[in-house]
Amino acid sequence: MNLLSGLDPRLRPYAQYLLAAVRTVDPGAVITSTRRTYAEQKALWDRWQAGLSKYPAARPGTSDHELGLAFDIDSEPEILAAAGELWERMGGRWGGHFNDPIHFGVKKAQ
Repeated sequence: MNLLSGLDPRLRPYAQYLLAAVRTVDPGAVITSTRRTYAEQKALWDRWQAGLSKYPAARPGTSDHELGLAFDIDSEPEILAAAGELWERMGGRWGGHFNDPIHFGVKKAQ
């Protein structure tokens, strides 16, 4: 299954670009999550609330993943930090600022 197909079509080329950039230094990097259902988000939220996940999860109904506006990348911490800097230069919002370094999403409207 192509996880990128779960992203909003306007976000897909940027996610592809970022993943390709990450893979230049970590060929094994993968996107692990894109769009989630409410139920999937609730399951992640429940795990996080129970202390069973090292990454935070947004409350169900508030996650950009539920809208196809966020994705997660599995890679090494230093690579994710560099990817986060690149993502922000591209105009995105990186989760490393809120203890979620695998998360890449869109900036919220001000």
